[in-house]
Amino acid sequence: MKRLLPLALSAAVILAISGCERPKAAGMQPPPQGPVPVTAIQVNRGSFPAVLEATGQTEAYNTVQIYARVSGYLAKRSYVEGSFVTKGSTLFTIDPSDLKNSLDSAKAAYDLAQANHTNAQSVLNRIKPLAAANAASQQELDTATANERNTAAAVSAAKASLEQARLNLSYTTITAPISGFVDRRKVDVGTYVSAGANGLLTTMYQNDPIYVNFSFSENQRLSHQNAIASGALSAPKEGKYEVELTLGDGSVLKRQGKIDFIAPFVDPTTGNIMYRAVLENSDHKLLPGQFVKVRVKGMEWKETLYLPQKTVLTGDKGKFVYVIEANNTVSPRPVTVGAWVGDNILIQGGLSGEEKIAADALPKLKPGAEVIPSGN
Repeated sequence: MKRLLPLALSAAVILAISGCERPKAAGMQPPPQGPVPVTAIQVNRGSFPAVLEATGQTEAYNTVQIYARVSGYLAKRSYVEGSFVTKGSTLFTIDPSDLKNSLDSAKAAYDLAQANHTNAQSVLNRIKPLAAANAASQQELDTATANERNTAAAVSAAKASLEQARLNLSYTTITAPISGFVDRRKVDVGTYVSAGANGLLTTMYQNDPIYVNFSFSENQRLSHQNAIASGALSAPKEGKYEVELTLGDGSVLKRQGKIDFIAPFVDPTTGNIMYRAVLENSDHKLLPGQFVKVRVKGMEWKETLYLPQKTVLTGDKGKFVYVIEANNTVSPRPVTVGAWVGDNILIQGGLSGEEKIAADALPKLKPGAEVIPSGN
């Protein structure tokens, strides 16, 4: 009896513990097995605007560095730094005193050369008839002829020096070679400036039109080229694209533009190809060096397949959709996707266009699952 007592107590404890276990709530029960109701949709075809997106940076249409072409003391700055000036406006003046003196000297030398030439011509004209009548020697004729030619050459040299002196004097007034914005001065008034590479005075920027540089990957470029070649993607006539720019504050600018340059090489550091568009910028809202989001519009996808974005799932092997088979089961179908257009995504491979796709209850589906399709 003593040995049966512990066994009886153990059995009682087990029964007591078992009796304390609560029943599972209804929501905790595993879902019932059976067909899953889904909405079936047909793969659609349609034409959509094609939009290419990239990050870009603006660049001045022309950037011109203004150098002194003659040496001298900087006498005057005639523009407001950072302002817009028109072509031909005076920017700087170099003290012209020394070059005016050089011009006067060159003019005097030219006048002297002309006088000498006139005299030499007179001598030659007198010698010629005398030599013909044997009243002057051949040596005298030769000397007069050589002197006339030498003085004629001296006139040409003096004339060139005079023209250069005039040109140098004109360089003391430095004008804007283009219309655009002028940077701050690089040299203060009163400083002696040297002509050439050490004589940088300022820089000008032409912002209308303006460039926008951006890039696409090599794969993107090949994809677009193949789509255009196959007729799936059409480019705008005459290459007239609409370029939409989003600025740093989120504001959007729409500009008519044209892609005028595509780099003939792939950047080995990024794997990208550089593109450049030239845009109208008469309001000067865009300044060189701005980072912008670029959306290139004007192309169109022609009769391409598309589906709602929510129907395209991502698995271990990439994108796929659940295709509803004839026996009302689903099977995953790998697809190649393209751009998003609103709530839709373009399908560029993997479907023929005849399939029906499961559009909802996707978390409940697995390969081979039975479904109850409804809808179109």
